[in-house]
Amino acid sequence: MELTRNVTLGVYLPEKTWVHQLDPRSKIIFAVILITLIFFIDTYTAYAWFALFILGIQRISRVPLSFVLTGLRPMIPVLVIIWIFQFFFYEAADASTLVSFWVIEGTDAGLRMGNLIILRVLMLYLVITTLTLTTTLVNLTHGMEILIAPLRRVGVPSQELAMVMVIALRFVPTFAEELEKIIKAQMARGVAFDRGNFLRRAVSIFGAFLPLFVNAYKRGEELIVAMEARNYSGGRGRTRMKTLKMCRLDLAGAIVMLAFSLLLLILINLIPPPY
Repeated sequence: MELTRNVTLGVYLPEKTWVHQLDPRSKIIFAVILITLIFFIDTYTAYAWFALFILGIQRISRVPLSFVLTGLRPMIPVLVIIWIFQFFFYEAADASTLVSFWVIEGTDAGLRMGNLIILRVLMLYLVITTLTLTTTLVNLTHGMEILIAPLRRVGVPSQELAMVMVIALRFVPTFAEELEKIIKAQMARGVAFDRGNFLRRAVSIFGAFLPLFVNAYKRGEELIVAMEARNYSGGRGRTRMKTLKMCRLDLAGAIVMLAFSLLLLILINLIPPPY
């Protein structure tokens, strides 16, 4: 069982493309705009344009599509369950029945809602994966900290909040590696994770999460001790070794993002077409 091969969040692929060279603040803002647009899309045509745009960015940034898709493997069972629940249990006033089984009915409205939710999850995954694969964790931390720095005026610790979010992202591949080691150790002791139906395998793998949580708490405690040993006292008054600066690439990226956003808003009829 190779879990680490299916983890893409928190992984950085170094390249010398203009996507990698963008200021992390610009990439975070662009990602937030795209994520916001996802929740307004309700047509398959708009999702097709959105997917082409994201895949085009990944193509330019030289991110292997096969590597990105490997991260979807652990999500497939969850997505299937979500789709089934939406198809059979989504209620709409003018829905027509497509499939009937005992007292359960699958409707066309449930089918459409299930498809839209799956597409939203997939597009959200592509956006976040593209951001993390083209931006180092250090730059992500700096970018988030600067963007939410104005919240300090209302008492929000921006630097600590940004650090917590990035550390959580960084520990995703680490915990996947530890879970893989725990599962292999239990398989060596006779536990069969690949036998039986889906429910039996889910019950078997549940026993691996307890030592994973114990190790997570230990790692968190070790991290706290290490930060205290280095006299970490928060972000107030701290300086940066590198200063972020925006350039013409960020302006070009903003123009492209604005044009795409307007096109998508026209497609979903949120703004009238220019004619």
